[in-house]
Amino acid sequence: MKYSIHTFTADLPKACCRLALVPLFFLLLASSAVAAEDSPGLRTAVGSAKADAAALMQQGKFASAYEMYMRLLREAPDDDEINLNLARSSMHSGRYNQAVMAYERLTEKYPGEPVLFSELAQAYMALQDRQSAERAMARARELNPNISKADNDRLLDALEKRYDQWQIHGRVRSGLLYDSNATFGPSSTTMDIGVWKVDVPDAEAKGTFGAYLGANLDLGWKAERDTPWWIVADAQGLARGNANPSLDDVHSRTSEWGRAAIGVRHMTPTTMFDLRLKSEVFDYQWYQNVSASGAEATWLWAVTPAWHLITRGTLDARAYSRDGDRNGAYWTLGQYVRRYFGESNHEIMLGVSYLGGNTPEKADYCYSGLEGSARVVFKLPKGFELSPFVSFEKDWYNGPATALETTNRQDQKWRTGATLTWHITDAWSVETSYQYTHNNSESPLYRYDQSLVSLGVAWSF
Repeated sequence: MKYSIHTFTADLPKACCRLALVPLFFLLLASSAVAAEDSPGLRTAVGSAKADAAALMQQGKFASAYEMYMRLLREAPDDDEINLNLARSSMHSGRYNQAVMAYERLTEKYPGEPVLFSELAQAYMALQDRQSAERAMARARELNPNISKADNDRLLDALEKRYDQWQIHGRVRSGLLYDSNATFGPSSTTMDIGVWKVDVPDAEAKGTFGAYLGANLDLGWKAERDTPWWIVADAQGLARGNANPSLDDVHSRTSEWGRAAIGVRHMTPTTMFDLRLKSEVFDYQWYQNVSASGAEATWLWAVTPAWHLITRGTLDARAYSRDGDRNGAYWTLGQYVRRYFGESNHEIMLGVSYLGGNTPEKADYCYSGLEGSARVVFKLPKGFELSPFVSFEKDWYNGPATALETTNRQDQKWRTGATLTWHITDAWSVETSYQYTHNNSESPLYRYDQSLVSLGVAWSF
């Protein structure tokens, strides 16, 4: 994914004014809360919303139920039904931290309920915190003598096997698209290159409708229950077909990308390190085949549950079937900050990356670059999710793009767009996206604009 850095500045007088309004804000909030508690209309609305949320739970739409219970919690924070179903919908939708917090609130209020401690143990196991899960199950066994130690151990082992020993996630997606510039061509085939005016046939931008089909599978396995080490693997693929027949001239009407990787992962409650060996291939039928093999590493540190630092690096050896001068080593090294915020657990990620390539066959293709990026994920009502993003990348090449040019190539690329996803159920979703790219280059051959729109459906498991 691509992310960009936002810089925020504040005007001091304005900030002071806002600060002065804070006590008034809290006074108004408190008074409105008292009034709300006495409002029959609000009680009726809350009751109706609780029924709707319970129906979503019965239908298996746990992500949507979670969003509704989070809103209900603000209206009725002491409602036991809301808190319990919030905890259970959090578990079923994979929000294990939120589930732990909800169950802990309930166990503090009802310290004599063994069922609550048993479900709290499940949430802890989902977070790979066996020690806390054992304490919760021990408390459940104290409250319910019918739970024997053997039953307790079997339950913990079953929970661990369910949540810890294997991790299997997958996704299949398909849909339609429109690409305004499938060839990455400039707006005109006649351009000034150096001191020459040159006509470049078949270089113009060509738009096309098309369709895509993609799938990915992620696997994780560990041999012993108490080890922090995992064996991890993934396989991914994406195929695209274009409807414009003129693309057969130079570029392909079909393209395929595939990837396979295997490695190790070390996990603790606050850190994760992942190292994988990978192989990728990208193919334009009739035009170009690009293969890459190498390694990638990711390190994550959860400074707090809401703040994460992520460092990621890749190193590839690439081979081009039609352009061997571009063969060589390519790399990226990025640092990202992720922040979860709001009651709906929105997400923002900011990052900066260093990237480059070394091509021994032709030094002019060697380059280095910097990229800044930002992405926000807004969790909206009714199962909707909006993800806007923006990125800026600048690349410096060691030589000119063509023999006719005298200045070294430099590219400045802007990308922006958004994806809107509607989670119909936990498994099925509809997604539409838009991405705009503007590439400004010292070489007119590489100046282009591109808009890409897609609409599709996805199934996750």
